[in-house]
Amino acid sequence: MHVKVTEIVGESPDSWKNAVESAINEASKTLPNISCVEIVNFTANVKNGKLTEYKADCKLCYTD
Repeated sequence: MHVKVTEIVGESPDSWKNAVESAINEASKTLPNISCVEIVNFTANVKNGKLTEYKADCKLCYTD
């Protein structure tokens, strides 16, 4: 069995957890059998001193 890895950035206006879930949900539309996620980095957009968008850079593992 070969495990493949792809990198995707998830975004959410609410939280980093939701950003990760967004990445997994979006990727699962085209990638089969996602088995794990590695969070590479968390970032966020800031406007007027407030967090406005949470971003999670994720590596997803999957098999064909």
